[in-house]
Amino acid sequence: MIANLDDLVFRLNNHTTDEGTRFDAVLSENGIIEVVCSNVSEFQINIASTETQLLSVTPLFLKSEVKPGGEAELNELLLQLSPAVPLSSIGLQGNTYILFGAMPLETSFENIVHELEVQAENTVEVLDAIEPLLV
Repeated sequence: MIANLDDLVFRLNNHTTDEGTRFDAVLSENGIIEVVCSNVSEFQINIASTETQLLSVTPLFLKSEVKPGGEAELNELLLQLSPAVPLSSIGLQGNTYILFGAMPLETSFENIVHELEVQAENTVEVLDAIEPLLV
């Protein structure tokens, strides 16, 4: 269990997984942890804390990056992909498509690390699958 977000940032920055993944985590002024996993360093995962859970969100792409007329096909493909990406879901937040996960605050540090690794890998898999539909 994590005592607070500062503790989580400290532990992430000083941890290497069995697979060799390292983390670069920063707590922003607005209380969001910005994390980059070394296994997929191109994408940032943002972690926010609520009263009951940790939410991890990776921005994927903007609606404006979808090929003209391709939004319906993209949405159908994303719905089909969602069950195939473990520990993550796909959604739309404003004009940004996101990959996200949620964990109870009581989640062990080891499970948080695992979920972050998987979310980073899922990001690449989802983007590879839908790349033909993006401009």
